[in-house]
Amino acid sequence: MGLRYDFYENPLPKESNREKRLHTRVVTWGTATTDEIVSRIHNASTLTIGDVKASLISLIEVMADELSSGRRVHLEGLGYFQLTLSSPPVKSAKEIRAESVHVKNISFRAEASFKKRFSHIPLARARRKRHSNRYSDIEIDALLTRHFRDNTYITSRGFRALCGFTESTAKRRLRKLIADGKLQKTGHRQSPLYKPVKGHYRR
Repeated sequence: MGLRYDFYENPLPKESNREKRLHTRVVTWGTATTDEIVSRIHNASTLTIGDVKASLISLIEVMADELSSGRRVHLEGLGYFQLTLSSPPVKSAKEIRAESVHVKNISFRAEASFKKRFSHIPLARARRKRHSNRYSDIEIDALLTRHFRDNTYITSRGFRALCGFTESTAKRRLRKLIADGKLQKTGHRQSPLYKPVKGHYRR
């Protein structure tokens, strides 16, 4: 099947005068869920589904314990895991207390043998863009105003289609519209509907 890629703009500070640059990124088409991975391991081995799930749970618990103790975790054939920290910028170590230092993330460094598995994968430019359009708040308001001329509500899927957003961008912008008092969320949790707050999007 190979990999599909597309070009994305490098983020720049708002006041920057630098020329925009692009970088390439893999265009993903889904997520391999835990159940799918468990099923594949089960089908390729003599382990039961319960055995595979129990092993994964144990692995997560042991890795969390080892990382919490300050050790790196090495999974042979895969790579190294290590906690990373964050703290306010200071000129001297005496300026900061332990309370201001926090765990930021978990870094992963793949082994060369694991990375080599992907060195010969064929690549092709994605035909359909899977990143979001870049609309301002004013442009989104205009799109929603037109939509609500003939509709009483909009779904999250409808909002994605209306604006050309990815799922993650649509969720973020919908949360902002709710926080700004422009939309209200109704309906069931699994299939919410979004309606305009009185005074918005009705002309």
